Amino acid sequence: MTDSARDRHYRLKAELLQIFRRMGVPAATIAELDAQLPEVVDIDESGTLLQTYGLTRDEAMSRLGGSP
Repeated sequence: MTDSARDRHYRLKAELLQIFRRMGVPAATIAELDAQLPEVVDIDESGTLLQTYGLTRDEAMSRLGGSP
């Protein structure tokens, strides 16, 4: 795996929480995720946790106006 491919799988928790706020995720959900996620989030490893809240890449694109 290249460094750029590996880097795409990691995000700062603060960055993810900000994206969730822009998506309109409830504050209580964001607070729960803030308590559960590490400071640097491996998207692949945390995917199951995020999916339990309905937070997938496709959902983010849909809520933020992205296109396929």
